[in-house]
Amino acid sequence: MNEKILENQLSKGSTGLYENSFDIETYSYTNNDLDYSILFLDKILKKNSFSKIDEQNFNDRIYKIFGRLIDPASSKSTLCINFEEKCSKTMNFYRNDNSIDIKPYLIYIIKKHNFITELYAIPEIIDYQKEFPYLIDFENNIPSEIRTKENDKVTITKWKDISDLSQKRQKNIQTLINRNKYLFNDNKASLVWLKFNDEYFLESLVKVFGYVQDKDLLKWVLDRNLNDDEFDKLLFTKTCNNRYILHKEIFEVMTKADNKSKENYLLYLRGKTELPKVEDANFRDKAKIYALYCYYATKFTQSIDQGYVYTFFPKLNDEKFEEEFKRSNYYNIPDFKKLFDDTKNGSIGLPM
Repeated sequence: MNEKILENQLSKGSTGLYENSFDIETYSYTNNDLDYSILFLDKILKKNSFSKIDEQNFNDRIYKIFGRLIDPASSKSTLCINFEEKCSKTMNFYRNDNSIDIKPYLIYIIKKHNFITELYAIPEIIDYQKEFPYLIDFENNIPSEIRTKENDKVTITKWKDISDLSQKRQKNIQTLINRNKYLFNDNKASLVWLKFNDEYFLESLVKVFGYVQDKDLLKWVLDRNLNDDEFDKLLFTKTCNNRYILHKEIFEVMTKADNKSKENYLLYLRGKTELPKVEDANFRDKAKIYALYCYYATKFTQSIDQGYVYTFFPKLNDEKFEEEFKRSNYYNIPDFKKLFDDTKNGSIGLPM
């Protein structure tokens, strides 16, 4: 009986106080918990006008957004996306609640139902007392204290005693709905909601997974990350097959922005004294990222003020870079060589 899973969750409480000393996790989640929650999550999405897309379209979007290739022939019904180790395919089962233990932030791809979700405890997504009235007495009769295998006392916090559980539940439901409507239904209202309520998820799409196709999202993330600690995470992505991709879309967003935004971008780029931090890369990969960054940054500043075109390529005025650019056929960009030659010394003016 599926309700047995819910009973088990209630029996262990949401958290526990170990020997009146510190909080601990009292329940270990498994694939069974996720599978059971899917029954409710699927109904919630249907009730809130989420339009499921077909399997091929869903798989394509997952690859475009998260870089995860779904094998239609695989028997696995769910896949795990780790926001801290994006290339990991290990299937773990954690709620994204780090109030006790620090764990990786995870979402799950639900293949048969074509949506994504976090792992939730059932009380976090449904009014279980209303859905299953018998559980009221069941939970009331659960002992408030349990014992570990070592006979240590643990005082549990029952789900029914969480004062803001209803509000948390509503937030979880809205998060589920708006993530899926934005990613798979192109719902702009959902993107607005996520900007106000789910900043980490949205920023991670760009900074962790390199999703830059949505210019609205990209500009929002860019405007929030104009600092040296975060900007490089937007600028390029290292893929799971060790390729480095510079996102020229960043500069496309800059070029099409309003004048005030352009001024902010120009001010930041002029003040960025260091080249992008490209860690664990060979010289060829680093040179490519440096070259493309300097090229697109120069083109952007050139479109605003000719006087700032000498800011970038002089940092690469070295024979080893020039040889690498030539060997790479100037990255098949028609005017790369001319722009590099005209600006690398910081003193040769461009033709007027």
